[in-house]
Amino acid sequence: MIIDPHVHIGHDTTWESNRNEEEVMRVMNQVGVTASIIQPAQFVTFEDFKRGHDRIYDFSLKHPTRIFGMFSCNPHFDEKMYREEARRCVNELGFVGIKLTPLTHLMNGKVKRARLPFEMARELSVPLMIHQGHGMPWSLISSYYDLITEFSDITVVFAHSGCMDTVDEDIIMAKMCPNVFLELYVRIPNIHNIVRFVDAIGSDRVMYASDSPDEMAHISWECKHAGLSDDQVEDLLWRSCAKAYKLEGRVKEE
Repeated sequence: MIIDPHVHIGHDTTWESNRNEEEVMRVMNQVGVTASIIQPAQFVTFEDFKRGHDRIYDFSLKHPTRIFGMFSCNPHFDEKMYREEARRCVNELGFVGIKLTPLTHLMNGKVKRARLPFEMARELSVPLMIHQGHGMPWSLISSYYDLITEFSDITVVFAHSGCMDTVDEDIIMAKMCPNVFLELYVRIPNIHNIVRFVDAIGSDRVMYASDSPDEMAHISWECKHAGLSDDQVEDLLWRSCAKAYKLEGRVKEE
């Protein structure tokens, strides 16, 4: 089984990508990805993010054991609107996580509004995924250390671990913060990083992720060919994600 915790759909205004449901499901089936957690592309307006969440919910209704949603919205928007939309996504639409993207949200960990996603993750009892690496200094994950330790009761997933030469920082942060999981998607060969992460914190806090259908097969191959034990590979491909996002028993082929 493979669970992918990081896939976007929609027309991304930052990267000009435009993924759709048909493409995601087609590649999932080709690669053997059992389930994916879908989040909106990067948008400009609150209304676009809300429409993106509705689109993901509709997708999940068609594939309730394979498609799950993740709330993503800029914390600089009106605070009441942000909180209400996070609650709607988790409590009404059944989403399983919250995403913070410092690169596009302009949200270094020392910015006041950086607390907001942490507060909502605690209130809603879901993990918080933080994009890190690309987009420094906003995406410098060590700037979030104080918040990650203050909110030690929530799971924090570092998206793109090892990206932009942040391998050492990711390892140090994960060693200091047992609530941190490392997610493996980067656009460079990553086998060496995978082994370092597993050796440093254990395979049960390291997880596969693709970011897009283009990388699903690539990252799967790396996890399977990194020289790890079968049990460690199972952790990477699905068990760590299922634990972090509370998907045990919810995922199965249609």
